[in-house]
Amino acid sequence: MIKRILIIGAGASGLMAALHAARSGAQVCVLEHNDIPGKKLLLTGNGKCNYTNTDISAEHYHCQDTDFLNTVLSCFTYSDCVGLFSSIGIEPEIRRYRFDSSGYVYPRDADARALRDTLYSACISAGVIFFFRIPAEEQDISKDSSGKFRMKYFPGESFDSLIIAAGSNAYPQTGSDSSIYSLLKKYKLGFNGFLPALCPLYSKDERLREIKGLRKDALVKLYADDRLTASAAGEVQFAEHYISGIPVMQISRFASIALKSGSKCRLSIDGTDYAIYRTGGFNRAQCCSGGIDPGYVNPLTMESYAESDIYICGELLDIDGECGGYNLHLAWATGAIAGRSAAEKIYDQDQSNKGFHFQNRKWQ
Repeated sequence: MIKRILIIGAGASGLMAALHAARSGAQVCVLEHNDIPGKKLLLTGNGKCNYTNTDISAEHYHCQDTDFLNTVLSCFTYSDCVGLFSSIGIEPEIRRYRFDSSGYVYPRDADARALRDTLYSACISAGVIFFFRIPAEEQDISKDSSGKFRMKYFPGESFDSLIIAAGSNAYPQTGSDSSIYSLLKKYKLGFNGFLPALCPLYSKDERLREIKGLRKDALVKLYADDRLTASAAGEVQFAEHYISGIPVMQISRFASIALKSGSKCRLSIDGTDYAIYRTGGFNRAQCCSGGIDPGYVNPLTMESYAESDIYICGELLDIDGECGGYNLHLAWATGAIAGRSAAEKIYDQDQSNKGFHFQNRKWQ
């Protein structure tokens, strides 16, 4: 019985889901509204693609359901990740930085484009069919009376499973937007609004003009309405209108939440306070807090509890990680679980072995 799987999104989690589903024997079709696959991947690690970390553990993530997170991370470990990429030709190089005892893992050639191209080629070799430049209005998907998924873009075609890997609102210039929201609402998938994370924090403090360009090691504390909310240590970078650096980015999610609630925020950097009035926004956010509540998803399969045969993976889940390859690892992990689970699910009814009628439209 050959499963027919439709995947929305050709980002990190969508590509990983496609590869695992195809390698598990399914016929896989991927829709992407960008003109290329993995557009956001090209920006990761400043173009060098920090794709995982030697210390993949729940403490590096923000998630309300720790059991869910631990299950996912145990299903696709650091060794699984490095082994998978090595098998398709991406060898790891571990780099260590100050203020962090873990190892940041990059491709040996430190080239995000090469990793993206290699992963995409592996999907093509496994038989995955891609369609690019598919607008959101063409992605209206419904279930028929037999439980099969259909969409007007492919009249006459049906799919056994739907994997939603549409990403978050981070880096909208890469195609991340809210076009998937109507589909999430249609299938009653519990959703918490996105907020920027891993981004700079903006201040109108005039002292920034005098120290712009300065970099210093410091302890950074975030206060919301004078309550200590988060802290982190590392190299802080000062610009004329904002403050950045890894420790600031690590706590920016908490600033987003506090500012959204109307709290007054300030950063205390080695005892010097700077009032914060906004974050870098989605345009400068490497990821988002918010998304689909993990409580609506089975961590062993990534299948939605609200609607059978719909699988959720990647940044759509309300889980965000620290800097260091954690968010990409979660995308790989949830994508791998979703793809494999959708392909291997056992159905009571007979499944058609008939192949797709359409041809692969490769990205050129």
